[in-house]
Amino acid sequence: MPPRLANVDALRGFAALWVFTYHLWNVFAGGYSPQGSPADHKPLNADTPVGVIASYPLFAYGYTGVGLFFVLSGFCIHLPQARRFHRTGSDTLEPRPFFRRRFRRLYPAFFASLFLSLAGLVAMGYANDKPELLNPAAWVVLLLTNACFLLAIRPDALALNGVYWTLWYEVQFYLAYPLLLKICRRVGFGGVAAGLLGIELLFCFVPVPEVLQPFAKHFEWFFLRRYFEWFLGMWLAERAASGVHLPRWGSIVVAVAAGMGGVICSHTPSLWAGHEILLAVASAGVLSLLVSPNTANVGGPLTWCGDWSYSLYLVHMPMLRLLNAALFLLPESVREAWAGWIFGASAVVSVPLVAWVWYRLFEKPFLPKPTPTGERREASPPVLVPG
Repeated sequence: MPPRLANVDALRGFAALWVFTYHLWNVFAGGYSPQGSPADHKPLNADTPVGVIASYPLFAYGYTGVGLFFVLSGFCIHLPQARRFHRTGSDTLEPRPFFRRRFRRLYPAFFASLFLSLAGLVAMGYANDKPELLNPAAWVVLLLTNACFLLAIRPDALALNGVYWTLWYEVQFYLAYPLLLKICRRVGFGGVAAGLLGIELLFCFVPVPEVLQPFAKHFEWFFLRRYFEWFLGMWLAERAASGVHLPRWGSIVVAVAAGMGGVICSHTPSLWAGHEILLAVASAGVLSLLVSPNTANVGGPLTWCGDWSYSLYLVHMPMLRLLNAALFLLPESVREAWAGWIFGASAVVSVPLVAWVWYRLFEKPFLPKPTPTGERREASPPVLVPG
């Protein structure tokens, strides 16, 4: 695999591990992450545990991995199409093969994870004495709603697995991609970028009109709310295929400036709604740097982790629930004294192992077969992610 594409896999691995460790960190430092609005999260002060303060810079912004996944997904989906266009001048996209590949890439591992997620939900219900989670009729509704990607109709079904919302976005991104491609060829990528950014800013900063308030929770699931972030990856793929890259110093400036801006906005109530846009732009800057010409493979083990990053993303939440429920099987004295260490250590060991097995059973068999050169016929898009 060329170093630049190996770096894409490394970023996938990093994003999935970052999201996993972020959710694990929230078990011990719940409420401190700036992902929630500034009015909701706990501020750092003299009473904050030392462990939270020490780990905050590394883990508190782990939700940024979702935006990184969106950028990576747009890059990997569009790269083969962009290469074909710049090599042959043809931009024909056959919808049936395209959506068949997307289905095989997204659905088998996701469908299998539905039942692991249900097991985690039921275990949590037993462990925490929540009878509302032990209703078989409710299980059927949860499974069907998520399996058919109907979260926009029943947002409460996200209780099955908190990361599934990103898959709903991914499905919409895929469905809109053929039309987006045509618009980009006709209008230009710059014009489309301005339009999608404007739409996302409207979703972020313009309140829903009072007459539409009953539908506000459903608007949260509309793909244009995050399509600019996915499009950033698509735009970078187009530039990479055409041989026109941002200067390395430009990529670094974008990554650092947008990243710092995103962090500042995440702690500024009046600007908080736009912090994820800036963090996605920062992710695009990092990706641009790593796929620029003559870039060495910097991923190492993260490149290998990128192979099963999608499975890690799917299974880590239900696995954390199952491990948490398993703690209740321990004697009370042991649980009170060692629960934190037992839970954390068991999660760090078992979750990646289960994810790797999941990849081998439910993801790898459906991926494109390698060519004689060892590369896959099509770049495997990272799907949430982004997450």
